[in-house]
Amino acid sequence: MKQRGTRGFTLVELCIAFALLAILFVKLTMILNQASNTHRRQSVAMALEDQSQHVLDRIVYAIVGSDPASLLPDPSAPFFKNRLQFQCSLGVEDGEVVWSDPEIIGLDENPSLLYWAQNEGTEAERIVVWCRTVAELFASELPNGADDNANGLTDETGLSFVLEGETITVRLTLERQTKEGPIRHTSEAKVACRN
Repeated sequence: MKQRGTRGFTLVELCIAFALLAILFVKLTMILNQASNTHRRQSVAMALEDQSQHVLDRIVYAIVGSDPASLLPDPSAPFFKNRLQFQCSLGVEDGEVVWSDPEIIGLDENPSLLYWAQNEGTEAERIVVWCRTVAELFASELPNGADDNANGLTDETGLSFVLEGETITVRLTLERQTKEGPIRHTSEAKVACRN
């Protein structure tokens, strides 16, 4: 009587098959993680861009009705300030312009916190935080006493106001930290004071 050989997988063949499946699984997991990280970074970048534009619009809207003579301190080029005090026109009464109480837009002692204030330091003080993600320095700037981004300003902060004539240039860089490192978005607007 002849015995039939049963065919099956040897232990070596099974080990090779499991090793190939494990490699395939690891590669697939790496691809999915990379896609997830890319999606997360893009989502954060888009949210930061939206936030930056929203905050910049608020700043522009606040100072567009200001009097250039009321700007304190005077951030004339080639210098910048990260804090701006101004007064806006509320209208005309008896032929005279009525001005608002002093308003301030600037960075707090915590440099990532951007705020608007009215009557700062008085009993009638009002403060509203507009943003908590301002970068310490403007895009491409390093704290080295040099103009790293070639815009004429040295060690420019994440919020800066530059006055040129009656036009104020507002620059804003927001930053969020992720596992992969910081994500930044920079916006800029020029505002012509209308009063």
